[in-house]
Amino acid sequence: MLPTMQIGDLEVSRLIVGSNPFTGKSHLDTATDADMRNHFTEEHAHAMLRHCEEAGINAVQSRGNRPVMELIGRYRATGSKMLWLAQTGKDLATFDDELDAMMQYAPSAICIHGELSDALYLNGMLDRLGALLDKLRRKDVPVGICSHFPEVLMYAEERNLRPDYYMASVYNLFQPDRSHDLIPTGERFEGSDVPKMYGVIRQLSAPTVALKILGAGRRCETQEQVRAAFVEAFASMKPGDGVLVGMFNKYIDQVNLNAQYTRDAIQMSGE
Repeated sequence: MLPTMQIGDLEVSRLIVGSNPFTGKSHLDTATDADMRNHFTEEHAHAMLRHCEEAGINAVQSRGNRPVMELIGRYRATGSKMLWLAQTGKDLATFDDELDAMMQYAPSAICIHGELSDALYLNGMLDRLGALLDKLRRKDVPVGICSHFPEVLMYAEERNLRPDYYMASVYNLFQPDRSHDLIPTGERFEGSDVPKMYGVIRQLSAPTVALKILGAGRRCETQEQVRAAFVEAFASMKPGDGVLVGMFNKYIDQVNLNAQYTRDAIQMSGE
């Protein structure tokens, strides 16, 4: 088992596997999207989740997308103890219905979707964040807040919203000035975001999961570069924080490599 973090009453591995590769969402280009979709049949996805458990990773994260929920649900039905950290839908109008549908798959914890939190922030509606969190609490699972904006996370702290955990993207893809037609994904990753978000993570009172620490593949040209991103993450966060990483094992055993980088980085951080 990898070192763990405490989310509510859950012992969660400090490396969590993300589900975006299962649905071909690479944040890189359409060719990589297609390669992921073609590779991740249900058989391959389940095989990778088994491999994650063997490597000491005990949690998978996904949004409440029904095909992904069904895939994870069928995997867990085989007897797996894999924890499922769920994210809500992105739309206030369908929030309640999507939450009810999600509960049919027994999430271990639920986080307000980062894009929903971000939209509330950009539209001057962050005062609705607490009520959404209360809706999640009624489901009797640990609850969290995700965002790409440091300002959202600090708002939750200043208003004492007391989530069980946070999820924080170290790259902010939702700044209004970040969309760019000449970039294949329409997303611009700015390195200046990274130290700013890590600085905020250190101030948060709840355990925090950092996501996009590898820049959705942009910091993966060499394994030394990947390892350095893990070292940076654990050196920059609080003791007991973790990381969320999507993994694509088709060409290289990213699961075992990332598990080892996590162990090494935690040890190097002096915890």
